[in-house]
Amino acid sequence: MAKVNAVDGSKRSGKLNKKSKEVYRIINGREFLHSIEKPYEGPPSKAQKAHRSNFGQTSAIVNRLMADPNQVKEWKARMEEYNRSIVPYKPPFPKRFKTVRAYAYFVIGEQQAQSPAAKRRQARLPITLPKGYKLQIKSFTQLSAAEIYEILKARFVVFVGEQHIHYTDEDNIDYLATHFAVRKNGIVLAYARVYPSADQGVLHIGRMLTIERGKGLAKYIMQQILSYAKESGAHTLRLHAQLHAVSFYEKLGFHTSGDSFIEAEIPHILMEMQP
Repeated sequence: MAKVNAVDGSKRSGKLNKKSKEVYRIINGREFLHSIEKPYEGPPSKAQKAHRSNFGQTSAIVNRLMADPNQVKEWKARMEEYNRSIVPYKPPFPKRFKTVRAYAYFVIGEQQAQSPAAKRRQARLPITLPKGYKLQIKSFTQLSAAEIYEILKARFVVFVGEQHIHYTDEDNIDYLATHFAVRKNGIVLAYARVYPSADQGVLHIGRMLTIERGKGLAKYIMQQILSYAKESGAHTLRLHAQLHAVSFYEKLGFHTSGDSFIEAEIPHILMEMQP
């Protein structure tokens, strides 16, 4: 309890409950219980200071981005793609964004909130699959009819069902590709295909998808693709990334090349790396 001075000519009983943020006031001889919006809670904690610092850094970055029309255009495309890709009513119930600034705060804020020490620890941790999940790496001729069926079903669920892309998925490249799939009970939960490009020593990554998100399945597949590229002697990995996924590939070591373009009615950009 702590004493409270008179405010606006009304007397208070002097009792203040800081935890419940309530104050007892005496008005016309009767005591009433009132809530106060911002009671003094002492000096800020380390967590509060870190949150304010991260918010300030995020605000500075977002303000710089919003001042550049080209950046605004690119982030708007990423936001629209993100809104189009999420599935409502499916945990963890992601929300759609209405403004570019709000989406930029969301993406950059998550990056800033992670401490450098946590980022270093995460980079050192080996990526493993959860129990019951298995990785499959096969050429097209090694795949059974059921395995091909599950791959095509997963590609339909993500690209047509979630992202509303209407195109011919079977483009004959599957015959030349090596297929990477994470399966559980035979069901494909993450997938990518790798095939040789027209340029010598260049491998192209395509049809990258995950159905179960938040378990590191996409990162695990990319790690396996990097090992495969090194073993095959490729000097460059190349892919067409949807703009909302650029930050994911950048964390793996890819860098953008050239301007964005439209592919399958969605903005993409070319990304490359040397494995």
